[in-house]
Amino acid sequence: MENRIAAALLTAVLFGFGGCNSDNDATLRTHALYGDYESSKVFNIDVDRMSLDAVVNVSPALGPYGVDIETDTEAFALTRRSDSIAVVNFRNNRVEKVIPLKFHPRSTATLDNLDLVLVSGKTKPMSVTIGKTDHEVKRYFGEDVDTSVHPVDSANYFGGGNATGHPFWLADGKRFLMLDRVNRKLILYTKESETPLAQIDTETTAHHVFNIASEVDASGNGTYYMVLEGPKDPQNSSIPAAGIMKFTIDSSDTITVDTIFHAAHEDGGAHHARFYGDKYIFFPTYSGKVYVVDRNSMSAVASFEAGLGAGHITFSIPKRLAVVTNHKATYVTVVDLSNPQNPKVIANVDVARPLTAEERAAGKNAQAHTSHIDESGRYFYSCANCEAKFYSLDLDYLWISKSIHLPGTYVAMGGFIRY
Repeated sequence: MENRIAAALLTAVLFGFGGCNSDNDATLRTHALYGDYESSKVFNIDVDRMSLDAVVNVSPALGPYGVDIETDTEAFALTRRSDSIAVVNFRNNRVEKVIPLKFHPRSTATLDNLDLVLVSGKTKPMSVTIGKTDHEVKRYFGEDVDTSVHPVDSANYFGGGNATGHPFWLADGKRFLMLDRVNRKLILYTKESETPLAQIDTETTAHHVFNIASEVDASGNGTYYMVLEGPKDPQNSSIPAAGIMKFTIDSSDTITVDTIFHAAHEDGGAHHARFYGDKYIFFPTYSGKVYVVDRNSMSAVASFEAGLGAGHITFSIPKRLAVVTNHKATYVTVVDLSNPQNPKVIANVDVARPLTAEERAAGKNAQAHTSHIDESGRYFYSCANCEAKFYSLDLDYLWISKSIHLPGTYVAMGGFIRY
């Protein structure tokens, strides 16, 4: 789910600086790229027309769990079931290259001014840099030991068995962060060396790092936030509660923990958090409780109840609404944010069928990780995983206005771009 163009597109929509329809070029349309984890298929969906443009087979790479958009023509399919990653040209719907790796890939990150893609590992606590133009492996970082030998402690910590969290570039394009979930460490690297610049232990496994531009300088020094995933079992009091760790990185490459906000232990694990404006962090937890955290005091100013497996939140700035993705429930939760310190649930809208016992046992989700809201703020787009159903939710009428079924079996994550 955390790539440059998709993130930029969503940020533009969320904060009103023009979104996917702001270019006034009628020939451009919004597209969604999703992968089918149980095959080698990548789907190119014309969102505006709600139609399937193409199916791209990335074989011999297997299991494209998601698709990260890296440039205005290419995306990396996160083929998490093979030691490779596939480069897809979504304008001509062809595979440019399948790049062999030392591990199954987890996620990617890039920057506009950087000709590198950073790929973190699913099966090893490693990262690799790959040329954005030449598609060549540049350098590996981390511990070259498979999780079959040294596994993530997923029996105690929330978030599953991925060896790393989402990778994160600092603004200078020279340094990056790797979230080592096997050894529970936050590690700072320079792209020029396999030797870490700094590292600290984390209370629990960690999922992703995020920030706001005003707290970081052009060199990437400043304040950051990281989601601590917390316990798998809320009754296991020996594991710290899920939380948000506020920390700084300075010009001497020192990582310093500032404050940690903790959810209630009974809320279980946590997945994604994100800023609403530049003051409040919305922090969903597995129980369904969503906290509104003031970044200055790092304390909760409000909370509300969504659904089981609450994991992601998407904002409609024009309509002052939030949509919470509840991974284990059939519905999304729509919330009125007229006053962010007093959020009010408007409705729970069914978008997916219930998970079967077998799907729950396999750790599957009913709803996708990634979503998108159009520039008007009216239409929310996402996918019901196990049905392979891509849909549009009308936030005015609170119903699914359109949907299409994709020729896949488990469609969980993707990216959006206009071209």
